Amino acid sequence: MLKSTLAALTLIALATTAFAAEPYGVWRRPEDGTTFSFFRCGGGLCVKVKGVTDPADRKYIGAMVFSGATKTGPNVWEGRVKNLEDGQTYMGKITLNGANSVTLDGCVLGGAICKGESWTRAR
Repeated sequence: MLKSTLAALTLIALATTAFAAEPYGVWRRPEDGTTFSFFRCGGGLCVKVKGVTDPADRKYIGAMVFSGATKTGPNVWEGRVKNLEDGQTYMGKITLNGANSVTLDGCVLGGAICKGESWTRAR
Protein backbone atom coordinates (compact mmCIF):
# COMPACT_ATOMS: atom_id res chain seq x y z
CA MET A 1 0.00 0.00 0.00
CA LEU A 2 2.81 2.42 0.91
CA LYS A 3 4.60 1.70 -2.37
CA SER A 4 1.47 2.40 -4.43
CA THR A 5 0.83 5.63 -2.48
CA LEU A 6 4.41 6.79 -3.06
CA ALA A 7 4.15 5.89 -6.73
CA ALA A 8 0.90 7.87 -7.07
CA LEU A 9 2.40 10.90 -5.30
CA THR A 10 5.45 10.74 -7.56
CA LEU A 11 3.24 10.68 -10.66
CA ILE A 12 1.23 13.65 -9.37
CA ALA A 13 4.42 15.60 -8.65
CA LEU A 14 5.79 14.84 -12.11
CA ALA A 15 2.52 15.85 -13.79
CA THR A 16 2.44 19.13 -11.83
CA THR A 17 6.03 19.91 -12.78
CA ALA A 18 5.36 19.13 -16.43
CA PHE A 19 2.28 21.37 -16.45
CA ALA A 20 4.16 24.28 -14.91
CA ALA A 21 6.85 24.14 -17.58
CA GLU A 22 5.04 23.18 -20.77
CA PRO A 23 3.07 25.72 -22.81
CA TYR A 24 4.66 24.17 -25.89
CA GLY A 25 2.44 22.68 -28.57
CA VAL A 26 -0.40 23.81 -30.79
CA TRP A 27 -3.07 26.24 -29.55
CA ARG A 28 -6.31 27.40 -31.20
CA ARG A 29 -7.94 30.82 -31.16
CA PRO A 30 -11.66 30.00 -30.69
CA GLU A 31 -12.75 33.21 -32.41
CA ASP A 32 -11.63 32.15 -35.89
CA GLY A 33 -9.98 28.73 -35.59
CA THR A 34 -6.46 30.01 -36.31
CA THR A 35 -3.82 27.69 -34.82
CA PHE A 36 -0.52 28.76 -33.30
CA SER A 37 2.64 26.79 -32.53
CA PHE A 38 4.33 27.51 -29.17
CA PHE A 39 7.98 26.42 -29.19
CA ARG A 40 11.38 27.00 -27.55
CA CYS A 41 13.68 29.47 -29.28
CA GLY A 42 16.76 31.36 -28.18
CA GLY A 43 16.26 30.35 -24.56
CA GLY A 44 12.72 31.70 -24.54
CA LEU A 45 9.23 31.02 -25.78
CA CYS A 46 8.16 31.82 -29.34
CA VAL A 47 4.77 31.65 -31.02
CA LYS A 48 4.06 31.53 -34.74
CA VAL A 49 0.96 31.09 -36.88
CA LYS A 50 0.54 27.43 -37.81
CA GLY A 51 -2.76 27.35 -39.68
CA VAL A 52 -5.67 29.55 -40.75
CA THR A 53 -9.25 28.88 -41.79
CA ASP A 54 -9.71 31.92 -44.04
CA PRO A 55 -7.82 31.58 -47.35
CA ALA A 56 -7.18 35.34 -47.32
CA ASP A 57 -5.06 34.88 -44.18
CA ARG A 58 -2.68 32.27 -45.66
CA LYS A 59 0.00 34.98 -45.92
CA TYR A 60 0.28 34.85 -42.11
CA ILE A 61 1.22 31.16 -41.88
CA GLY A 62 4.70 30.93 -40.38
CA ALA A 63 4.65 34.53 -39.12
CA MET A 64 6.13 35.06 -35.66
CA VAL A 65 3.65 36.54 -33.17
CA PHE A 66 5.79 36.27 -30.00
CA SER A 67 9.55 35.95 -30.02
CA GLY A 68 11.94 35.35 -27.18
CA ALA A 69 9.39 35.65 -24.38
CA THR A 70 11.11 34.99 -21.05
CA LYS A 71 9.60 33.27 -18.04
CA THR A 72 8.83 35.88 -15.38
CA GLY A 73 6.80 33.80 -12.93
CA PRO A 74 4.99 30.52 -12.51
CA ASN A 75 3.28 29.85 -15.85
CA VAL A 76 3.94 33.43 -17.08
CA TRP A 77 6.15 34.58 -19.99
CA GLU A 78 6.69 38.18 -21.08
CA GLY A 79 8.10 39.59 -24.28
CA ARG A 80 7.13 41.41 -27.44
CA VAL A 81 3.98 40.56 -29.36
CA LYS A 82 3.48 41.55 -32.97
CA ASN A 83 0.06 42.50 -34.30
CA LEU A 84 0.11 41.02 -37.79
CA GLU A 85 -2.75 43.21 -38.98
CA ASP A 86 -1.06 46.57 -38.31
CA GLY A 87 2.59 45.45 -38.06
CA GLN A 88 3.03 47.10 -34.66
CA THR A 89 4.91 45.47 -31.77
CA TYR A 90 3.64 45.70 -28.19
CA MET A 91 4.54 44.50 -24.70
CA GLY A 92 3.02 41.07 -24.29
CA LYS A 93 2.33 38.43 -21.69
CA ILE A 94 1.45 34.76 -22.01
CA THR A 95 -0.20 33.06 -19.03
CA LEU A 96 -0.74 29.31 -18.90
CA ASN A 97 -4.04 28.94 -16.99
CA GLY A 98 -4.27 25.18 -17.02
CA ALA A 99 -3.31 22.23 -19.14
CA ASN A 100 -5.62 23.39 -21.94
CA SER A 101 -5.98 27.17 -21.57
CA VAL A 102 -3.61 30.05 -22.24
CA THR A 103 -4.22 33.82 -22.14
CA LEU A 104 -2.29 36.29 -24.29
CA ASP A 105 -2.26 39.99 -23.42
CA GLY A 106 -0.85 42.86 -25.45
CA CYS A 107 -0.33 46.26 -23.80
CA VAL A 108 0.49 49.84 -24.80
CA LEU A 109 1.43 52.95 -22.82
CA GLY A 110 3.62 51.02 -20.39
CA GLY A 111 0.86 48.55 -19.60
CA ALA A 112 -1.86 51.16 -19.01
CA ILE A 113 -4.08 49.76 -21.76
CA CYS A 114 -4.17 46.02 -22.40
CA LYS A 115 -6.20 43.67 -24.56
CA GLY A 116 -6.19 39.92 -24.23
CA GLU A 117 -7.74 36.73 -25.44
CA SER A 118 -7.83 33.12 -24.33
CA TRP A 119 -6.87 30.18 -26.51
CA THR A 120 -7.34 26.45 -26.04
CA ARG A 121 -4.89 23.65 -26.66
CA ALA A 122 -5.47 22.07 -30.05
CA ARG A 123 -3.23 19.04 -29.41
